[in-house]
Amino acid sequence: MKVLVANIPLPGNRFLVDLHEAMADMGIQITHCHETFWNREGDYDVVHLHFPEYVTFEVQEAYQKELTDELLERVAERLKFWADHSRIVITRHVLLPHDSVNDPAWERMYELFYRYADVVVHFANASIEEFKERYRNTDFYRDTPPTHAIIPHANYASLPNEISRKEARQKLGIPQDAQVMLVFGSIRNFEECDLILQAFQGAKTKNKLLLVSRWREKLADVSWIRLKYWIRDWKRLYYKLHPQYNFNYDFVEEDDAQTFLNASDVLFIPRFKVLNSGNVTLGMTFGKVVVGPNSWDVGELLTETGNVTFDPENPATASAAVEKAFELTKTDLGATNRKRSLEDWTPKQCAGLYRKIYTSKQESYTR
Repeated sequence: MKVLVANIPLPGNRFLVDLHEAMADMGIQITHCHETFWNREGDYDVVHLHFPEYVTFEVQEAYQKELTDELLERVAERLKFWADHSRIVITRHVLLPHDSVNDPAWERMYELFYRYADVVVHFANASIEEFKERYRNTDFYRDTPPTHAIIPHANYASLPNEISRKEARQKLGIPQDAQVMLVFGSIRNFEECDLILQAFQGAKTKNKLLLVSRWREKLADVSWIRLKYWIRDWKRLYYKLHPQYNFNYDFVEEDDAQTFLNASDVLFIPRFKVLNSGNVTLGMTFGKVVVGPNSWDVGELLTETGNVTFDPENPATASAAVEKAFELTKTDLGATNRKRSLEDWTPKQCAGLYRKIYTSKQESYTR
């Protein structure tokens, strides 16, 4: 079984790294190469697609600048070629690229990818229902819509997890008795910053502390460059002088993720309209109670596992959700989350489900 993963190198994407290693252990020959896809080289049983915006460096550059009709046509030529020679499997991670959710060109790009799909893999049923509605009028290349499958997001057990709660808090300067709400990973915009502060400040929880792995900053709109950074540094000092805030401003390496996660009690996902979030699985892998928006897959998974959601249409509900999450830390939910992620969502199990999709009986797609 030969599988071509058509994406630019994504070494920091733990989802792909773990999944590909597990597939290789099963004897699946994985080739992760955007050039092979673009040049239409080689013979593959399956072409597996993940993020359309990262299918080639040229497309990635268009994501940062402008996606043209000419580039869309060239992508379509490649997709048609591979659809005529291989089985096309797409894992649906997002509705649209994070920074292009209102861009008609990227809506066309995503629809183009799914038009050629044989199987679309989702993380939960909510994604399937949203897909069927969004693409109900799509003219699919196979004349029928793709088959849908649900495969969970593999756990993050491959990340280091050796530091104790006590050691993690000592390292970050956090009191041992604090009730810590963690925001981990990218904060995409300043609306999410407001949501984080509103959720934390409104929660009626004693001895609470907000820990952020990478706080998003906005430089003041002043002409004097030096003043911009003085104002930034003043804001940093403000938070540093208030012990209920612990903000980091730099990228956190994988080896250091355990420090933030093990120092926390609750993991808060500061999104509004979001399809999926790896932080659901990340938090559960590290035994945390997770809070996130009641939005598509995120809401479905959090509700199903007994974690906590807030109404993304009413951000004020986030404070009550955080309060409830802190109450749940006194139960065995965190341990149950960790047990479920380690027993049911291993990369090996997920790779096995993908292998079934890859090897399922199919007609010849050569035209």
